[in-house]
Amino acid sequence: MEPLLYVLCTSLPCHIIVFFQYWDFPWRSKKLAAALACANILLKMWVVYGYLQAGQSIRGIEFLFSFSGALIYCFLIRVNHFKLLFTYVLVLDYLIVVRGIASFMAVRLWKADAQSRTSSTICVVLLVLTLPWLLHYFRRTARQVYLSDAPKLWRIIWLIPTLTTVAVLLYTDAFDDSNTQSMAFLIARLSLMVCMLVVYAMLLQAMDELRQRAVLEEQARQNERILALQRTQYAQLRTHMEEIRRARHDLRQHQNVIRSYLETGNETALREYLRAQSETMPPDTLHRYCGNYAVNMLLNHYAGCFAQEKIDFTFQVDLPDTLAAAEPDVCVVLGNLLENAQEACEGQTEPYIRAAVRINGTHAITIVVDNSAPTPPQIREDGVLLSHKREGSGIGTQSIRYIAGRYGGTADFRWEEGMFLASVFLNPQAEEGPET
Repeated sequence: MEPLLYVLCTSLPCHIIVFFQYWDFPWRSKKLAAALACANILLKMWVVYGYLQAGQSIRGIEFLFSFSGALIYCFLIRVNHFKLLFTYVLVLDYLIVVRGIASFMAVRLWKADAQSRTSSTICVVLLVLTLPWLLHYFRRTARQVYLSDAPKLWRIIWLIPTLTTVAVLLYTDAFDDSNTQSMAFLIARLSLMVCMLVVYAMLLQAMDELRQRAVLEEQARQNERILALQRTQYAQLRTHMEEIRRARHDLRQHQNVIRSYLETGNETALREYLRAQSETMPPDTLHRYCGNYAVNMLLNHYAGCFAQEKIDFTFQVDLPDTLAAAEPDVCVVLGNLLENAQEACEGQTEPYIRAAVRINGTHAITIVVDNSAPTPPQIREDGVLLSHKREGSGIGTQSIRYIAGRYGGTADFRWEEGMFLASVFLNPQAEEGPET
């Protein structure tokens, strides 16, 4: 019965870690996943018992049930399968190293079997000592992988840790006591973990740099738009000032005409003259939506676009002159939300857009943009919105999620009964953290 206890102690932690990693992610059914995970462990123990009774090696059982465990989570967690396999292999590598160290110590120090009660006890002790420190790393890795978007790349990347792990397992048999007690066995297992940590760190850093580059591109695009708006406004202000100067110059003539109408008592002609004169006054060129100049310029730009496309819109924006968050980040988030809403309204008979921005507390910023959407948008299985302009997910929503995560905030996109709702929360006071 000792090998069955060993199987339980080395299999159960894998499922616990995966649940902890992806608890806040979209699931099809957590209860079904938990039931299947328990069934997977019990079935594995039953098969191992049968193989041991027949005197056969149980090494292949480990590969089989590790694969079946991955299938359970690939089916029930709404995350790209290759991303899930990438993080799942990392968990397996950690458990392989723990199990290898436990088997080495049991055989080398206590002269016990590799799958004995002693080995199981050592394994539990190692998990208790190391897992609390690594759970945060596993969770952060899962979130970084989830936020990255390179479907073609993920189809290949997951093979790197997987093939390395398989190679190490094939050449280090933890079920052979004579092999387990050698230093080469221990070095191979420890090297596996070091290798995996380095590979994962490098790949995740590369993915993070790709996301940062996408955000910088969006910031540059929004900044160019604001600069273009400023140039346009400057030209309009110059024209406006010339018109005011001309109006002030003509004011004396208008006063003379008005005085003559008053002296003759011709009220009808005076009213007609005043009406015609008011129509020649230069109109206001810029509406003030909020105190922040950059955001106000952005809103004026989209207000003009919405009016031109006959989109009914409402802006309720309450922002001060200065913001705790960086203005480019706020403009990128708000600009992308408004641009996406504008594109969604194309071809609709009665389109509308509602935007609200306000300060929560002293620093946090809430941005909400809703728009009419008779049909739901295309959403990938892992909850990522697909772009109408390019193959794959939209760069705009990626930038929004990344900025929200950088400010320790949230970004939520959903469709409900003919309306698409987008809400973003930025908390500049929070430490940099993952978006949920």
